[in-house]
Amino acid sequence: MPTWDARDCNVLSRCLTGDEKGVCQEDGSCKCDSEGAISSGVGSSAKCVYIPNEDLTYVDTSLLVVGYILFAIQALLSIACTAWTVYFRNRRIVRASQPLFLCLIACGTFMMSFSNIPVGIQGGYRYLFDPITGMQTDEPNTEIRSVDAACMALPWLFSMGFAVTFSALFAKILRIKLVFQASRNFVRKQVGVKDVALIMVAVIALQAIVLIAWNVADPLVWRREVLMEDNNGYPTKSIGTCSSNNGLAFLIPLIVIDALMLFYALYLCFVTRKVSAEYQEGTWITASILSILQILVLSIPILVIVDNDNSAFYFVRVAVIFLVSSTSNPGQVSSTDPYESRLRSSMNSDREKRLSIGSDEGITSSVVRKVAFEVDAAIANSQEEEENEIVSATEKKTEIDKCADDEV
Repeated sequence: MPTWDARDCNVLSRCLTGDEKGVCQEDGSCKCDSEGAISSGVGSSAKCVYIPNEDLTYVDTSLLVVGYILFAIQALLSIACTAWTVYFRNRRIVRASQPLFLCLIACGTFMMSFSNIPVGIQGGYRYLFDPITGMQTDEPNTEIRSVDAACMALPWLFSMGFAVTFSALFAKILRIKLVFQASRNFVRKQVGVKDVALIMVAVIALQAIVLIAWNVADPLVWRREVLMEDNNGYPTKSIGTCSSNNGLAFLIPLIVIDALMLFYALYLCFVTRKVSAEYQEGTWITASILSILQILVLSIPILVIVDNDNSAFYFVRVAVIFLVSSTSNPGQVSSTDPYESRLRSSMNSDREKRLSIGSDEGITSSVVRKVAFEVDAAIANSQEEEENEIVSATEKKTEIDKCADDEV
């Protein structure tokens, strides 16, 4: 004897009259005739439906390749700069540019560029779908864990790389600033790495505290939002993004810290602008920072515009990461140009043994001697001018006395 569900299926459902026809079963479900169609509902709601092919809006493979190529270019550039600095670390101009901090800058740019890798990691839904009904279940998708890790890896890599790069620049310029200040007072001063390492530790620790709090309290996780559905309620288009409920509460402090670092670097470049270009690269660093500010300011509205286009959003992000990391390198490369190094070495070979600025033992007072020599020269010139004025006045007085005697 048929059940009530079976009767409802035969009389009231669309199992026999729908677009995709089938046969009602004793349990009230509909057995579909067409291949690829599945049974949905029981009794009066029984019917055969097709599960549409969903557009998951994954990033195009060609764009992923572009992102990996940009990472490879910047990674090779950072490694090459580090290798060059280590190889020529005993050259006078390289020692003057403080090779330890140059290597840290290259390390920071490598970390920033490495964030291009997790940007391209994508996933499906957080919960699995029932293969029979085609509906989402409560069973978690274990593959999403790796995507969640990639979501938080992006701010970690970029922020920490940014902090390492610019804190090294701070320490590099700060050593020059301290010696320059001492030279103005004619004081011999030696500034070691440990004397300026505190600013690096403070900046990196501050970024790490914000990131740890973000990671614990409200981490970025992978979420997929359905954009379009068919008449049966099955998704036809969706988009996946990394998001958190209160992400702005942690993102804004990171942006403020990075902005303060940029402006403080500009301030240090301004303070040390009168120091010989042999010991500082303020012009190149200033140009790099201004370029980074322009890139960040222009990228924000572009990212907002392409927010719902995964491919465009991905390309803009990897391009910004590449430009910011590569633009940070001129502050390093400018001071270690091989041709400039050879030229300065040939013109200043007689001063090779006297220069120890930027060595591992610390900055010596070579800048003090240089400034003192310039001051002594200025004093000597001033004294010579005063003596010339006295001689001129004496000669003029003698001529006047001689004219007075002639008149008498």
